[in-house]
Amino acid sequence: MTGAEVPIRPCGWPFWAYALGSLGLVGACVRSPRTPSAGGEHEVVIAGPEASPITFERMSRWPEPGWQVPRAIAFSPDGKSVIFLESEKHDDEMALFSMDRADARNVRVLVRASDLPTGKGPMSREEELRRERERKRDKGITSYVWAKRAPLLVVPFGGDVFARRGDESIVRLTETPEPEVDPRPCDSGERIAFVRKGELFAIDVATQKEIQLTRRAAPGVTRGLSDFNGQEEFGERHGHFWSPRCDRIVYVEVDEREVEEVPVFGYREAGGDLMMQRYPITGRKNPIVRIGVVDVASRKTTNVRLPGPGGEKYLGRFAWAPDARTFYFQMLSRDQKKLDLVRVDAATLEPKVIATESAPTWVEFSQLRVLERSPRLVWTTNRTGFRHIELLDATSGAHLADVTQGSWDVESIGGVDEEEGRVMFQARAPPLESPLEAHIYAASLSGASQPRCQNCAWPGIHDAVFDDSGKSWVDVFSAADVAPIAVRRDRSRESEVPSSLDPDFHTLGILPPKFVTIPGPGGETLHGSLLPPRTIIPSKRYPFVVLVYGGPGHQSVQNAWSPQLLAQHLADRGVGTFRLDNRGTPGRGRAFETATYGRLGELELADQLAGVDYLAKLPFVDANRIGIYGHSYGGFMTLLAMLRAPGRFAVGVAGSPVVDFSLYDSGYTERYMGTPAENPKGYAGTDLVPLAPNLRGKLLVIHALMDENVHFQNTARLIDAFAAAHKTFDLLVFPGERHGYRSPRAKEYAAERVIEYFARNL
Repeated sequence: MTGAEVPIRPCGWPFWAYALGSLGLVGACVRSPRTPSAGGEHEVVIAGPEASPITFERMSRWPEPGWQVPRAIAFSPDGKSVIFLESEKHDDEMALFSMDRADARNVRVLVRASDLPTGKGPMSREEELRRERERKRDKGITSYVWAKRAPLLVVPFGGDVFARRGDESIVRLTETPEPEVDPRPCDSGERIAFVRKGELFAIDVATQKEIQLTRRAAPGVTRGLSDFNGQEEFGERHGHFWSPRCDRIVYVEVDEREVEEVPVFGYREAGGDLMMQRYPITGRKNPIVRIGVVDVASRKTTNVRLPGPGGEKYLGRFAWAPDARTFYFQMLSRDQKKLDLVRVDAATLEPKVIATESAPTWVEFSQLRVLERSPRLVWTTNRTGFRHIELLDATSGAHLADVTQGSWDVESIGGVDEEEGRVMFQARAPPLESPLEAHIYAASLSGASQPRCQNCAWPGIHDAVFDDSGKSWVDVFSAADVAPIAVRRDRSRESEVPSSLDPDFHTLGILPPKFVTIPGPGGETLHGSLLPPRTIIPSKRYPFVVLVYGGPGHQSVQNAWSPQLLAQHLADRGVGTFRLDNRGTPGRGRAFETATYGRLGELELADQLAGVDYLAKLPFVDANRIGIYGHSYGGFMTLLAMLRAPGRFAVGVAGSPVVDFSLYDSGYTERYMGTPAENPKGYAGTDLVPLAPNLRGKLLVIHALMDENVHFQNTARLIDAFAAAHKTFDLLVFPGERHGYRSPRAKEYAAERVIEYFARNL
């Protein structure tokens, strides 16, 4: 990518222009009522909502400004087109587009929601919960799947299955009262498999003849769907996998009958809604998961024996070899300290462990690619203390080469170009080697040469999708001051995938943050981002809000486009915001990421308080008017800060907080904490109920009754604790929402309540 060929869209003002207060004075504002502080003549009055062009209604819309770019990108099987989802109307309703690979100007719509018959009515519970697990917010055409070797597109819509064939005709394949879940075509496009009412089905595309592949599952047992932990905590979206020959399917059978039930109750327009959720609570019963292989012709299932000693396992990352003679899966021990790569002979179904990774803290499922031209595979491990790519013999598992190495992490394998003997990957590697940057690299499969950065001329975050050959890709690139751009690239040419900015983009005045580093209490350098008020008057001190997540697996501070309209709105009104990535977050190697093992909350809070100390020393910050806001793990961190460090924050807002990690799921919590029986001291440290008497300052807790991820039981315990301690706090409950708010009314109201709570009380 070169500067002359890809346009950059500048936005906002440079940090120095507004951080130094050189653009003029704050205009007239309306003071919001709040608790008086001793700010004296230096105290800044927080402006009213009219001071910002960003309305609460605008905050409720998705995607955020600048993110009207291609998503769910894929290459057509013939390699001639790039397919993607994008909105035609700059809203959340997606359509399916095609761009000619040879001519980027040739873009057309393949399928709109209006091209398909209307659905069955309200979204089914199965679909709703699956969207929660996948964090999907869009509407219209929300997903699609290509057959690998045929011009067949499978489009799920309204709980039914549609297919777009090579002649561009669209055929409806199912029309049933029950939803068809996770439809997936085999490589030839002959058949499509899906799950209905917990059983696995297949349909012949040409004849539209449907066959039921599994039968007589007991209530509480499903075939072909991954379980809650698989979808929520291990990123395993699918539960069935076609053989390349289109004749067999490997699937998981999930038996949840012994998993504890948790009531999830709420109210919607239709009235009361009660779901008894089978929820795998940490330290208690997990579902029993088996592997079956069903022959499509005979409809006979044969179970695969798990190798090695007994004990509970998590199963995932299934992959067939291209010749269909073997398939692979990964087997993770329940304590998540040992991962086995298992090879299964397709003829005998005999399993064999061919590679193993273990760690004293935890290991994770690995990305796996089985090569087509030779019996080899690539996967990633943390064996050296950083995540790197290894080349293995696909039959024996023998280690053939370290494809990458160094004091940096590979984030994902993008594609493998077997003809050239190279692997493409995303990493935070040299020459930049910054935890804030992610770029695309090429490395020799033999590991004989240093990786070559493909786009380091463009600082920021690069996320690429590759074609099957590994020679061509689409790179979605952004930076803190560059709105996202999608660029199709191969060796000979590159072209921007057409997209357009939101109509109101330039009127919103989005400001880029400034990146800062601070010394952490553990001796590490911590990275933060600062968005001060839009205008700063010398000698004045301004209130700030710490926006926190802080939990494992999520990096908040990156050189990426992230408008964060709530923060932008606060900046317009004279309130700054600050973010910090504490120990326990990814992107900086295993030592940094695993530092919090067994004691969640302890080091995270110490680092966040170091961030507050940094803020308090800035000449334009009012140290007496610092607030904190977070959702989910960030809600836990907000409460932890308010209760374990009382007085450090004047105001807190905790959204959907975990109050006691002994109430959370096994897949997540045991990875970082072990079980409550193994680690009673660590779990006691995450129980916020005994800390309720420590509350000082103003606190708002927001929680949805129908949250099936962090159950309302957490906030219920907190309410009782505050009542027993005679502590006053504020509570907002959404009776019909889940962990992520879906209705525009709820999202808008939540944004307004959060912002005005800080405006009144800081």
